Amino acid sequence: MIIWRDGVVTATGTSWRGAVELRVEITAGPAAPVSVAPGTVVKALAYPELVGTPRVGDRVSLTCSALARGLGTGGYAMVAAIPDALPADPPPSPGHLVKARYTPLQSMVLGVDEQESDSHAVLADADDLGGMPVVVADLHSALPAVLAGLRAEAAAAGRPAPRVAYVMTDGGALPAWFSRSLAQLREAGWLEASVTVGQAFGGDLEAVTLHSGLLAAKHVLGVDVVIVAQGPGNLGTGTRWGFSGVAAGEALNAVAVLGGRGVASLRVSNADARGRHRGVSHHSTTAYGRVALAASDVVVPVSHHRHDVPGWDADLGRYVMLSAQEITAPHTPHRLVPVPVAGLEVALRDVPVRLSTMGRTLQDDATPFLAAAAAGRWAARLLAPVTGTIWHLALESDWARAVEHGSYETSTRDCPLAEVGFVHASLDHQVDGVAAAVYGDLAGSGAVLLEIDADALAAGGVAVVREPGSPDQSGDRFPHVYGAVPVTAVRAVRPWRGTLAATTGAGS
Repeated sequence: MIIWRDGVVTATGTSWRGAVELRVEITAGPAAPVSVAPGTVVKALAYPELVGTPRVGDRVSLTCSALARGLGTGGYAMVAAIPDALPADPPPSPGHLVKARYTPLQSMVLGVDEQESDSHAVLADADDLGGMPVVVADLHSALPAVLAGLRAEAAAAGRPAPRVAYVMTDGGALPAWFSRSLAQLREAGWLEASVTVGQAFGGDLEAVTLHSGLLAAKHVLGVDVVIVAQGPGNLGTGTRWGFSGVAAGEALNAVAVLGGRGVASLRVSNADARGRHRGVSHHSTTAYGRVALAASDVVVPVSHHRHDVPGWDADLGRYVMLSAQEITAPHTPHRLVPVPVAGLEVALRDVPVRLSTMGRTLQDDATPFLAAAAAGRWAARLLAPVTGTIWHLALESDWARAVEHGSYETSTRDCPLAEVGFVHASLDHQVDGVAAAVYGDLAGSGAVLLEIDADALAAGGVAVVREPGSPDQSGDRFPHVYGAVPVTAVRAVRPWRGTLAATTGAGS
């Protein structure tokens, strides 16, 4: 049901790309209205692309259902028409995609993937994302935080900020114009473009499906990374399956089908009063653990120092890790990727938009934003994979076990891969230092040097990225192998002779 009202614009307020806020005095409604009675002044929102540009004194027709129910994200009166100042007919133009189909405000747009589009030939047979990282999040509020992590990691590694597109699905707001954050991120240069898919509309590009939207981001926009999330206004019912974020799992499936690398951003909170959302939200465990059937990287934020995350304590950290372990291998195809959050709070404070999720700011609860930023940090690391030869020192007994089972699953001396999350490795100039620090007592016996082909690992879906060796994310960056090392990816195994040169015979 819709609550209809007529009113008169008394003031115009803040505007951003595609939207303008208004103050409207209600002038008419049904007899004996339950709420929003005549004489009430309400905050309203208009989309000029749909209804024209309202001015002070204009009579407007409003829908007030969300306002009357006191909803948060959608709590505006929405301008449905300006009856006395109808916008001019649009000029003839290409495009026959209808969004918000068969509603009174259905909109016809040019789809990037349709026949009349200049990009149709590019997308006609496009079928591959080429391993591009795609970060998937449940909530729209994760978008600026993921971007903060991407940009902070690129800066720390001495690389330019990646070019990023936002693909907006239709589980929340349908008009992209509703998002003030999206407009501000575009203005700040943090986003290359937005692509609205399904019934959503108002992006820089329009696409029929999530699949064609992802392909457009890759092949038309040419971006490095994509972030997928619904628009503002997540819908939930307090049931296991009745929430719009379930589509995050389907998004990861789409990424995998198209040959991208899915990165799942966990929804985490340390302040939500609802038990189902405290720690790791059931939205994440359901969408990623039950719906997403293809292997993706589930990023788990980790803190080695309590000051990294205000309000983050050891109990919360353990709970988040345990929840993530339940939705990753061996229970599902997903890979658990621990990512330190050190330094990310500083990056989040520099975001050019106001950070808020479920009414809570960064100061109220930093954990949801840090979790999203950690996913961004990981996606940025995936953009610079290690190639060629990497080295790993192993105990002879650990290597013998690997030969027996077909894969090497030790992170470093006395630490299994399952406990750490990755296998430590070294570049040429790092081997001797690691050996002295970790294997100094075994020179000449008990250890072997593995020569590993990083390209072979990548071909098998195992990520090898350079990461700081220190928990505070400073210092030299080492290759970390996020997965077991198949014995077939090991080119050579040599008894350790105390130095890389002595072991390999280099220079002799």
